[in-house]
Amino acid sequence: MSHPRALLTALHRAAVEGAEPFTRTRDAVAQWVRANSGALRAPARVHLIGMGKASIAMTAGAVRALHDAALDPQHGIIVCANASAEQAREYARQLPPSFAIVEGDHPVPGPASLRAADLMEAAVQEVRAGDIAIVLLSGGTTALAAAPVAELSQMVGDAEQAQAHLANLADTLLESGLAIHEMNAIRRRMLRWGAGRLAVVLAERGVTHIPVFAISDVIGDDPSVIGSGPCSPDPLDAATFLALLDAHDIRNALQRDTARFLGISGTGHPPAVPSPSHPAFALVEYRLVARNSDAVRALADAARAHGITHVITETEPLEGDAAQLGDRLARYAIARARLLAPGESALLAFGGEPVVNLRAVYERAWEDDEVDADEAVEATPPRLQPKPDEPMRGGRMQLLALAAAFALEEAAASGDDVAWRITVLAAGTDGRDGPTDAAGAIVDAITPAVARREGRRPEQDLATGRSWFPLDAASALLRTGATGTNVMDVVAVLIRPARR
Repeated sequence: MSHPRALLTALHRAAVEGAEPFTRTRDAVAQWVRANSGALRAPARVHLIGMGKASIAMTAGAVRALHDAALDPQHGIIVCANASAEQAREYARQLPPSFAIVEGDHPVPGPASLRAADLMEAAVQEVRAGDIAIVLLSGGTTALAAAPVAELSQMVGDAEQAQAHLANLADTLLESGLAIHEMNAIRRRMLRWGAGRLAVVLAERGVTHIPVFAISDVIGDDPSVIGSGPCSPDPLDAATFLALLDAHDIRNALQRDTARFLGISGTGHPPAVPSPSHPAFALVEYRLVARNSDAVRALADAARAHGITHVITETEPLEGDAAQLGDRLARYAIARARLLAPGESALLAFGGEPVVNLRAVYERAWEDDEVDADEAVEATPPRLQPKPDEPMRGGRMQLLALAAAFALEEAAASGDDVAWRITVLAAGTDGRDGPTDAAGAIVDAITPAVARREGRRPEQDLATGRSWFPLDAASALLRTGATGTNVMDVVAVLIRPARR
């Protein structure tokens, strides 16, 4: 068997390749073209609108499929992240020179996102009656192409001020530990291109077809959640929407104007969204190109190819608090390891997207720093900030990995020898876990001790949102660079064989 870190790194690579966007998009678009050949005759033109972390590769795949069918689109816009990455540049060279590529902000929308949304609007104005608009969606779309609806800009004064409200809302929701489907259910109400508004505008321009090809970065693969549903109607009525806000105590955390616009203060009502019965949605054909289960399946297949005796794929997605999941998965692996016969190995494969309640972490960080309460209040508006001399750094996968390492260390210290045979990979498929330079981490029972030897206090780092520091000190981080795709996270727990 290969060294655990080398093996798990290879398995993560296989997971990423299992959701590879170029080939999957090319094949899906080619299939759509064959099924709709009659609609693709001149003078109809084909426009491409790509949004998200995988948008450059997806657009290149779509262009290849169209070119192979003797259709060469000259109108396209791509809103992406990491356009300068080597892989992205390679795919960009395959695009027509007339295609516009623009980077937005992520994970919090800012001026670049507003500019990207404005350029999308200009691109939509190029559409004319009888044309076809192909929309390509992937993870990160909500932030990268975020811009306020006109009503919000009018209420607060201008688009720049409204964009600041979007940024504050994104911060608030990220801090609250909401799952992505909950965050997007709230954000899409305020987004120019969310909740089906892109489909409505395209229909008003006279398009005949709106085929949507999506790579899912959300549990459940709900079209209204992926990218905040640019071409999908919002399924929540006003009462359900308000109940969602109350369920997570969001009302009191929002800025006054944001709360007023969303209809949760004053005499207002939640902003109107296109009705599910709007004729624009009859033009939409939605196809899922890749999802988390594809990555997990590819990881499991690679594990079998490496000779792992037992490969177990868990179908229940990882949801909930990342640290709690890390502890639970490590203890589950210990129990499974005890069932193996001498010489047998195992790989437990999981997928999903845990969350981190950043607000709770911020509060623990301030408690850790022993900041005077009055000074903390004075120094912290409009929301809690991390420790000033060493900022919070980490992501949900790094948090999960560090928690798992503590559980393994505890079991090993109590004399449970199976803990020494377990190594845990936890990483995002996009190559970036939180605002860090790592996709995640690969840990075992010795990881916390190595971090302590390097001068870290990993228990305190775990509690205060600084998981990156001990993992970096222990050389446990997995750095892959941007992968060009995004289908949430994968966790692989390797159990090496016991000696015969």
